[in-house]
Amino acid sequence: MGRPVDSSDLDRFGDDLRQEMSVMGDSLRQEMAAMGDDLRQEMSVMGADLRQEMSVMGVDLRQEIHTTTEQVRTELRQEVRDGDRETRRYMEVLHAQLLERMDATAAETRRHFDVVSESLRADIKTVAEGLGALDEKVERFRGEVNQEFAKVDRRFLHLQVRAIDRTDPA
Repeated sequence: MGRPVDSSDLDRFGDDLRQEMSVMGDSLRQEMAAMGDDLRQEMSVMGADLRQEMSVMGVDLRQEIHTTTEQVRTELRQEVRDGDRETRRYMEVLHAQLLERMDATAAETRRHFDVVSESLRADIKTVAEGLGALDEKVERFRGEVNQEFAKVDRRFLHLQVRAIDRTDPA
C-alpha cells in the first residue's frame, strides 16, 4: 500500500480534473471556432461560385441556388446545434463520472482513515496501559528504595553511635 491519501491529494486530484476539463472545453471551443471559420470560408467560396453561375444561368437558377444555400445554412446550423448538444451531453457525462470517482475516492479514503484511526486508538490504549504499568512499577521501586535508604540510614546511625562510644573514654 502506498502512502495514505490526504485531503491535499484529493484537492490536487480535483484541481487536476478541473484543469483537464477546462483544457478539453477550450479545445472543443477552438475546434468549433475553427469549424465555423472553415464553414464561413467555404460559404464565401461557394457564394462567389454561385454568383458567377447565377449571372450565367438566369433568374430561375438564382432562386434555386438561393434555396440551396439557405438549406445548406439551415443544415449547418442544425449540425452545429447538434454538435453543441452532443458536446454538452458528453461534458455532463464526464462531469458525472468525475463526481462519482471523487465520491468513491472520498468514501475509500474515509474507510482507510477509519481503519487507521482505530488502529492508532488501539496503539494509544496499549501505550497508555503500558505507561500505567510502568508508573506502578516506578512507585513500587521508589517505595523499595525508600525502605532500603531507611535501613541504610539506621545502620549509619548505629555505626555512628558505636564510633562515638569507642572514641569517648568516659
